[in-house]
Parts: sequence; C-alpha cells; structure tokens
Amino acid sequence: MQRNIEDRPEGASDESLLNAVCENASGALFVLDRNQHCIYLNSAAVELTGFALDELQGRPLHDFIHHTRPDGSHYPIEECPIDRAFPESRRERGQDTFIHKDGHFYSVEYTASPVEEESVVVGTVVEVRDITAELLARQTLEEETRTLEILNRTGTMLTATLDLEEIVQAVTDAATELSGAQFGAFFYNTIREGRALQLYTLSGAPREAFSAFPQPRHTSIFGPTFADGVVLRISDVTADPRYGSHAPFLGMPEGHLHVTSYLAVPVISRTGAILGALIFGHEEADVFSERSERVVTAVAAQAAIAIDNANLFEAAQREIAERQRSEDHQKLLAQELNHRVKNMLATVQSIATQTFRGRVEEGTMRLFLGRLLALSHSHSLIMQESWRNVDLRAVASTALLPFVGEISGNARTFVEGDPVQLTPKLALALGMGFHELATNAAKYGALTAEEGRIEIRWRDIGDGMLCITWVEKQGPAVAPPQSKGFGTRLLEQGLAHEIDGTVRILHDPCGLICEIKMPMPEVAS
Repeated sequence: MQRNIEDRPEGASDESLLNAVCENASGALFVLDRNQHCIYLNSAAVELTGFALDELQGRPLHDFIHHTRPDGSHYPIEECPIDRAFPESRRERGQDTFIHKDGHFYSVEYTASPVEEESVVVGTVVEVRDITAELLARQTLEEETRTLEILNRTGTMLTATLDLEEIVQAVTDAATELSGAQFGAFFYNTIREGRALQLYTLSGAPREAFSAFPQPRHTSIFGPTFADGVVLRISDVTADPRYGSHAPFLGMPEGHLHVTSYLAVPVISRTGAILGALIFGHEEADVFSERSERVVTAVAAQAAIAIDNANLFEAAQREIAERQRSEDHQKLLAQELNHRVKNMLATVQSIATQTFRGRVEEGTMRLFLGRLLALSHSHSLIMQESWRNVDLRAVASTALLPFVGEISGNARTFVEGDPVQLTPKLALALGMGFHELATNAAKYGALTAEEGRIEIRWRDIGDGMLCITWVEKQGPAVAPPQSKGFGTRLLEQGLAHEIDGTVRILHDPCGLICEIKMPMPEVAS
C-alpha cells in the first residue's frame, strides 16, 4: 500500500492510519504473513469468527475457520482458497462455508489477495462477508415460488379434468412434493371389511410396497383423522404412546416401509363427510413442519372440491345415460358444475393470497391470479354452450378481451380462420395458451407499444392437421431469452400435451411468433 507523507493527518502514525483504514472496511478483514498465520484482524473479523487475534497467532487461519465441512469431513489444505492465494500469487474470489468458534457453520463471500514486496509474495489479505441471511432469503423465495408454481399447476389441472383417478393422483403427487415427504398416499374412508381403509393412490413408492400387507385400519393413531377429521402431525411415531397397541403387528409389519415422521390430513367433502385422508411419511424424525401442515391442508381442500366435482360429474353422466341425455338435465348439471368450478377457483385464489402474502413478488402473484381469471373466463364461455362445442374465434376473443377489448373492428388485432368447433377440453387448453401469450405481449411484446398489433390465424394444412399462428408486429425488438420460464414451459409442454400436438415459439426480431399444430378437432354436431 503506497501513500504520500503529505497526505498523512498531522500526528498520525503509520500503524494508527492502517488500523483506522482496516476498522472502517466494509467487512471482516484478515492480514496473514508468509506462513499464513494471522497477524491482524479488524473488529468485524472478531465478531464474524468469534476468535481474537491472540487465539489465532502461531497457526494457519485455515485451521480455525475452514478446516471442517458441515458433513464433518475436513478440507485438504491445498483446497483452501485462503492458502491458495499465497503460493499461486493470484487473487481468489468465491463463496464457501466457514466454522465459527462456537461450532456453527455460516456461508461467506471472500476475496483472498496476495501481498507483494519487490515482486515477492510476503502474505495475504482476506476480505470476508457473511452471506448466510442472503442465501437463506434466496432459498426461501425460491421455495415459495416453487410452491406457488406447484399449486398453480395443480389448480390448473383440477379445473381441466373431472377424471377421479387423475385428480387424486395429481393431488397426492403435489402434496407429497410440497410436504417434503418420501412417500404419500390417499386412502378412501370406508367402514367395510372390518373398518379397513381402501388405498387409492401412491406417490414416491411403488404399490407393491403395500400389496403384501392388509389395508390399514382405524387405529388409535389414525382413527381421529378418518373419524373426526383431525390433522395429525407426528415427529416420531415410535415414541408416540399409542404406537404398537394394536394386534396382530403391534407396530409396523416386518418388511414395511420404514417410517418415523407422519403427517395425516383429512379430505372433507362440502357436505361434511370425510372422503378419506392424505397420509405422508418419512424415515427421518421431525420432518413435517407447521408450514407443511398448512400447505397440505390447503391442497386437501382443493382435492375435496375436485373429488366432489368428479363424483357429481360421474353421477351426472349416469343420470344423463339413463334419461337418454335429457337436454334440460344436462343444462342443470352444467350450471351446477360451473358453480363448483368457480367456487374452487375462488378457494384457490384465497388460499394463495393468504398463504403467500409478503412471501413472493407481487408480479408473481398477479401472474398466478391472471391465470386463474383466464380459466374462469374459459369456463364461462364453455358454460354458455352448455359444456358442448365452442368456436375457436370465441376462445381467442375471450382471451384477448381483458387486454385489447372487443376484437371486432379493433385495429390492434386481426383474427382470421374458417369456423372450427372445439371440445371443452381443447377450449380450456387453448384459452389458457392464448392468455399466456397475451400476458407476455402486454408485459414485453407488441401490446407494450402504442402501434403494436397481434394477428391470430388458423388454417387446415392437410393430413387432418390444424395450424394456429400467433404473430406480434410493430412492437419492441425481440431477442431469445437466456432460459425458458414457466410460461414458455406451460405452452411448449403443457399446452402441447393437452392438444396432442406441438407448440413452437420463435423469437423473431420483428415480433414473437407462436405456431400451434394439432389434430383437426372431431366434435359431435
């Protein structure tokens, strides 16, 4: 470090100036000699490590704060970035994990710089900043974002299907992932066959893992969940006083999945009947938290509404078949189904708003709620047609309405194509797809410009295939993104799967282009 004598404050020594500079550094600062022994550390470094200078002298700094990993193994000295800066005469930057004097680990961002005198390295200066809180905040945000995406995906699926097996499997998979369980299962609540419970779906474990054992029963541990709708969270089931009190196994049967932590959440119908329960397990103790319980309870509420809807739909189908598809009866049931779906969407919106208020970015929440609104609009359009065929032009118009208003005579839109009738499933899928494209156009594409324009065309391209193109014009220049976001995956994977076709997004500099190819819909007249 060079300085001019003239710049030194009157009466200040070299040592006092150096100490003042180091004490005012933005983070922890260590000065090491040629043997990597600490010869100076500022007060921020004392606070960071818990060590005073007299405790560190005479041994390498690595031996105090970097010798052990969180898993108990030891860092080889040659892997220490602090020591590597000395012999290799180069600055080392990065992130690592240090150990405090009291034994706890913390994440840091460091810079280790060699100190030279006449081209000879005589020591190292190490700057360290604790980033544990930053990493934890980032991890929490990522986890909450992942949770919101799973809830969004599950809610979208539940509104798009009335197949009971698909509903229960999707809910079990989503809840297992959200809870952090090793496996999850949905058991139907039945009192037949000696009060046995009927296993319906599994997630995280093969069905064979349960096939060798009799169905679980209303034991003293799980009985309250199935009989009274009580949420059960056990950190160590083997330590529970009720464990092992039922013959013939007196605990877990030999060969059963090893489970220590349990979480059981009832699935309760709107009528108050307990349809069953979602049960989750993990071999480690104390896995499930209050947050796990809260999120899974929310998913169970979605499941109850969806199962009610599926049961209603199945009952409706049987009734319609018995009465030769009575038109009046179809309309009544469709209206009831629409009411249930809207209630479910409102429930999902309420759960998401209450659960993630202040935990995710406002833009992410708006995007999620916008997708729910798009589903609601698509459902309303289908209900107008009594759950029958829907015109493709009406689907496109409904999706664009919140962004540009009516398309008839609108200079910002152009919609062209021969009449094409869509099944309710295809109408829902394409409605969500158009909404996703319109949302992107309003945030980044043509709809951000005053003269921006969107053109939607479709045509029969032969071989029984329909091609739909979405073209944005006169908007800002477009550049391909560095990575695919959730919306892109929703289009290229989710929409493509729902329409049994392909979705291709082109980032043309003049405007985004989306090409959708699908089998020509074959709908009843």
